[in-house]
Amino acid sequence: MAFDKRHSWDRAKKSLDRGQPHAALSDLWSLVDRTHLVREELNTYLDALGHVYAQIGRTRAAATIALYSGDVAEAAELSQSCPTDLARCAIKQGNIQEAARQYCEYKWIGHAAIQLEQAGDDRGARVLWERLSEAPELRDDTYTQGLVRFNLGRASRRLGDTTAYRAAIVRSIHLLEAAADEFERMGLRERAFDCFQVLLTLGKDGAFENLSEGYLNCIRILKEDNLKYYVLQYYEDFQTLAIERSEFHAAATLFREAAGFCVTHGLPYARHYREKAAECAILAAEQTQQSGGPHELAEHAYAVAIEAFNELGSYSRVREVYETLVNLDLEPARVARYKRLRERLRGAPDEIGQTVMFPDYLRMETAYPEIWRLDVVEWEQAGDPAETMGEVLQEPKWPEFTRRRALLCRLHQLGNEVDGDATALGTSLAGYLGRVEIYASLAPLEHLFEVGDVEVRAACVRAVRHLYFKRSFLLANRGLEDKEPTVRREALAAISSLHFTHAFDPLRRIHRTTFDPVVRQAALSSIGRIATLEAAELLVTVVRQGPNDDRQIAADLLIRMNQPSVDHLVTHAAETERGPAAKALQRIMTSRGLR
Repeated sequence: MAFDKRHSWDRAKKSLDRGQPHAALSDLWSLVDRTHLVREELNTYLDALGHVYAQIGRTRAAATIALYSGDVAEAAELSQSCPTDLARCAIKQGNIQEAARQYCEYKWIGHAAIQLEQAGDDRGARVLWERLSEAPELRDDTYTQGLVRFNLGRASRRLGDTTAYRAAIVRSIHLLEAAADEFERMGLRERAFDCFQVLLTLGKDGAFENLSEGYLNCIRILKEDNLKYYVLQYYEDFQTLAIERSEFHAAATLFREAAGFCVTHGLPYARHYREKAAECAILAAEQTQQSGGPHELAEHAYAVAIEAFNELGSYSRVREVYETLVNLDLEPARVARYKRLRERLRGAPDEIGQTVMFPDYLRMETAYPEIWRLDVVEWEQAGDPAETMGEVLQEPKWPEFTRRRALLCRLHQLGNEVDGDATALGTSLAGYLGRVEIYASLAPLEHLFEVGDVEVRAACVRAVRHLYFKRSFLLANRGLEDKEPTVRREALAAISSLHFTHAFDPLRRIHRTTFDPVVRQAALSSIGRIATLEAAELLVTVVRQGPNDDRQIAADLLIRMNQPSVDHLVTHAAETERGPAAKALQRIMTSRGLR
């Protein structure tokens, strides 16, 4: 039966006229809980719903509607018993000091410190970061403690306290390196990536060694996730910083690595990176000479430039470098060799090639999130859906449809949390969190999974089907390990649904490590829906070496896969295979029209 909004609205008004707010609640909820509503219509229903919540004592839900609608005074009046909501009202009013005070009252010291930093009160923020760094609950949380020390160090630096800055940063580095090692040991590379992002941020303000450690590890993880444009953006940014610091040897190496990456992945920027590698190598050689360094070190740098120019076919530039080498104070035999090589290239014409630079439009604005703040905020919110969605509603960067879904999620919890049915609330709340479809939904889902019964855990795993983030696999994997069949079935369905580019690595891990053939095949099927070279290579490997059932699935996926490299991979594999694998490869080739 089609939903009749006019009938629901009339019935809700009649209930209100009779003084029966509870009776009006379900009708009003059915009116606001819809995706496509014009703002004026939504405001009408929300206004009525807010009055109902106020009448039945759900004051936080009523305050949420008031704040969303822009009535800050009403929201503050309704929030007198809740410091976090009062803080959000103060933020809306621009009263940052009051927001910080309310957060402190609720023991959200990190939230308060961030507010003070945004208001320019670094002295007050530093006091709060120091206080939080000594919190007993952080004693065993290496990662969050590292973030807090990082924030403390930055506040100290802004105040000009170099000694305190160094002490906090050294401690932060040790903690974050330890946390990164532990995350990688657990197979949580995406969390290790967060640690390395903070380290590279430290390096931007400090030692080049920290910058290098952070960037190189981030690039490594991004490569493993096949996030090609993120890889190049990180290379580009690191190269720029290396040149700014006159680290020309490092820059030349980075440009060479980026060129190799482009060749491997068929990207058109290799020539540009080789040119830059040669230029930086020459700068490195000149820097060595100017500083009185060993001639052999300068000679090696010039050799790097020669190799890059040779790859480009820029033989005139090669001759120039040989001319420079001839004039270096080297052994006579080496000088004579460079003269011969120079003469051998005399008259060799340059090869003409098109140079394409990495374009700005491929740069991702979200490449460097403020992890050091975001994850402290997440830690203090402790997986509370209402508080998490309150943060979303407060953040203007989110589009209107996301904020509406966050509003519904928060209202659903705050409007029902005193009714006593924890299972029903947890189950439905998980569904609303999934509908918001943002990364912030994951922490509340993880918390609900931790504390909920079987129905709630199943609902949490079901919700991650809509959350296309690597972290979603943490919950899916926990579902696979659950003792309840219902939860495991939902986890299997999630594995089958989560196929997006950077899902390849967690799916590959599941495929390699699970002993359950059903789970292994579900992961394999999702991998086959990721149209990347790495996914195609894995499928070909399964056809060649996998069990019979897996081979059949992989072959079917390769037949349908829209990836340019599949034809070459399959043809090359068929040249050497025999037996069942050869038959499967021949079937793929026939189906793809290769024979």
